[in-house]
Amino acid sequence: MTDLNLVDKLLLLALDDDKGTFVSGPFALTYGLAGAILLELSLQNCISIANKKVVVTTTKGLDDGLLNSYLEVIRDSKKERSLKYWVEKLGNKERAIKKDSLDKLILKGILTKREEKFLWVFNNDKFPTVNAKPENSLRHRLYDIIEHDKKPELDELMLISLIDACNLNRTVYGKDRAKRCKDQIKTVIADAKNSQVISATVKEVHEIILAMLVVIISSSIAATTAAST
Repeated sequence: MTDLNLVDKLLLLALDDDKGTFVSGPFALTYGLAGAILLELSLQNCISIANKKVVVTTTKGLDDGLLNSYLEVIRDSKKERSLKYWVEKLGNKERAIKKDSLDKLILKGILTKREEKFLWVFNNDKFPTVNAKPENSLRHRLYDIIEHDKKPELDELMLISLIDACNLNRTVYGKDRAKRCKDQIKTVIADAKNSQVISATVKEVHEIILAMLVVIISSSIAATTAAST
């Protein structure tokens, strides 16, 4: 779909088309986008897991600027790190990741940028949709998978897993569809773990990231709630 990666797709689905604001819950995108980067790098055979550490498996660069920049960050690390380390590390770069992906979506004519100020001082820019066709096509494809048992592609399996781990099911599918298709969503994710088509590396990265996202997002929300009471 217009050569969008998992990061772009997750971000696009988390935006309100008309308002141009993010409708995801707290911390969902913080770590969800980090997970999307690492999953995409594993799908493109750029990283693997060895002795519980992330290892770069290619000397070549990628055509995608965003992915390539974070592949370089991992490659330039003084030592090999765990997947947990990289999810948290990249999660701290949420603003930069969003900017890179938003710039790409704007360049492709899918979004536009509407500059606004909050209290006449703080930037509060919005990113409404100007070409809904790519996102609508993506949404309808996801609906077909979870409602009508259409066979998903590998990247679609990963995206559905990320949406679920980031608590974005209602946002992406709508409240009624998310409730109605709850069991099928779980089945799709379980099938991804057992698929013979998916490489061992992608499976390992997939399982670790999903488990981590649930723990990190839940812990972060709990900590924020406790601090505010």
